[in-house]
Formats: sequence, C-alpha cells, structure tokens
Amino acid sequence: MAKRGRPRKDAPPREAAIGDNQMTDDQRYSLTEQHREKYEVVLEAKKKANKALIDYGKIIKSDLGAKGLADIKDLIALSTPEGEDRMKAEMERQARVMRWMNISIGTQGALFGDEDRTPITERAFAEGRRQGLAGERQNNPHSHPTAAFHSHNDGYAQGQDALATHGFQPLEDNEPAETVPGGDDDAIDSLTH
Repeated sequence: MAKRGRPRKDAPPREAAIGDNQMTDDQRYSLTEQHREKYEVVLEAKKKANKALIDYGKIIKSDLGAKGLADIKDLIALSTPEGEDRMKAEMERQARVMRWMNISIGTQGALFGDEDRTPITERAFAEGRRQGLAGERQNNPHSHPTAAFHSHNDGYAQGQDALATHGFQPLEDNEPAETVPGGDDDAIDSLTH
C-alpha cells in the first residue's frame, strides 16, 4: 500500500490524468477553470468568515477588555489535553523567568495592598545572585553598613561563583522554526495585544 501525504519536493511533477488517459491541453484548461471558480467561492467564504471573526473579536474586546479574547482562547485550549499541556508548559516558563528576575508569584492579594513581605536581606541576596548569574556588573542599591548590602554582595558572589564553576554552555545551532506569515490567527492575535 502506498504511503499518502505530501509529495516529496524533489519528486517529479505528477501528470494530471482523467481516468487512465492523459489530458489534452483543452481538457486541462477546462478543468482548471472549474477549479478556479470553486476556489474563488471558497476563498470569498473564507474572507467573509475572517472578517466576521475579527468583528466578533472587537465585540469581545469591548465587552471583556483587552485580554478577553486571550481568556477565551485559553478556555478553548484547556478543553483538550494537548492544549492543557501547552498552557502548563507556558506557565512553568513564565514562572521560571519571574523567579530569575526575583518577582514573587503565587501570593494572594492583600487587604492593604500588594506589599512584598519577603525580608529585605533575602530580596537583596536574590537580586545580587541574579546579577551574578547573568554576568551583569554588580549594582548594589543598599547602604554600605546594612545587612541588605552584605546580603546583596554575598548573593552576587554566589552567582559569579556558579557562573565561573559551570561556565557558559555553547548554544546549539538549531534552525529557527518555520512560521507562516498571514496565518489564520494573525489578525485575531493582533486584537489581544
């Protein structure tokens, strides 16, 4: 049984045939015109559907705010196991980046504001360590005689030590993933930003 799918790029073009007979040039033109007419109808339907989707996206934005459409897309994604896995991976990635930047997450909103109750020495250490790991110049904003100043220095030293011990890993030379500009979601995604 022959494997179905896309033809190989290096495969010779397949000659179109009606039944077992080769088409004449007139037959090919006639068939091409029939397909062109059907294609134009389907293309017009797609344009109308895209416009309706964009217009509805504007209604969602006015009713639910700038991120309303993103919320709906998340709900749709979460309705499948694959979408759930993608969202969990994205949340883990964002949490990792926030941890790197010493931004606390997973806290409940407070009655009297969103004050970070982490001790200043811990925050100073974490920021110093982040600067050291990132290979940045040390920028210690704390006054010299304070415990936060010394914590920041200790964190920076630990970050620099980890950087020197493990060093920089060479990046793999991967080709960027192919993206198709003008895809179906491009117009809708622009509404969520």
